[in-house]
Amino acid sequence: MLEKIVGDLHCHTIASVHAYNTIFENISRAKELGYKVLAITDHAIAVPASAPIEYFDNLIALPRKYQGITILTGCEANILSGDGEIDMPIETLRKLDIVIASIHTVCYDFKNYKDCTHAYEVVASNPLVNIIGHSGTTQFPFDYEKVVPLFAKAGKIVELNTHSFICRKDAYDNCKRIMSLCKKHDCRIAVNSDAHVITEMGNLDEARKMLEDLDFPEELIINANETNMKTYLDELKLED
Repeated sequence: MLEKIVGDLHCHTIASVHAYNTIFENISRAKELGYKVLAITDHAIAVPASAPIEYFDNLIALPRKYQGITILTGCEANILSGDGEIDMPIETLRKLDIVIASIHTVCYDFKNYKDCTHAYEVVASNPLVNIIGHSGTTQFPFDYEKVVPLFAKAGKIVELNTHSFICRKDAYDNCKRIMSLCKKHDCRIAVNSDAHVITEMGNLDEARKMLEDLDFPEELIINANETNMKTYLDELKLED
């Protein structure tokens, strides 16, 4: 079962303002943990004081490989409404390797079940979104039974976000329900830190226990081993 992960596809830097490490400090921590892949996914522009568009446009300046780690450029885009609108221009999203779509309280006012469900339905059909971020947060309930199969069919990666367990202790049960449905519908997942400080990277205890309790298939965890990770990177068709 999941002993470690080989890459983290969701982390933040000082460009997110409320995070506390630089890109290269994150990379150094990833190297300490033995990761092969790290995605830099700062908050997109609707989050107050987040990085401007120019920051994301210029992420192509980062090396593809550094200290033996494959570096992926990305962002954590914000779902803005029940219509599934996200806060980044299409031309910028197309330049990035990884796009996470998440709902945050500072960017989203439609907290009822129907609107949240519809928002995720639309996001499932968005070809520029790769990963569904921390969908187990309790402030934004949605119809898991309806939406998770859509994520699976569209090839979206559903994130098991370990930062959720730090921020909201009541998120565990929701996350477990979502992971159970991912198993049922063969929907791939990624176990990510969503780290806002490097000490959060590599903290897998609660995620590991959840997946063990569910007897979750390792082949559905894209960052569980190098084979799975390589398969997913090949799907992304990365350019050097």
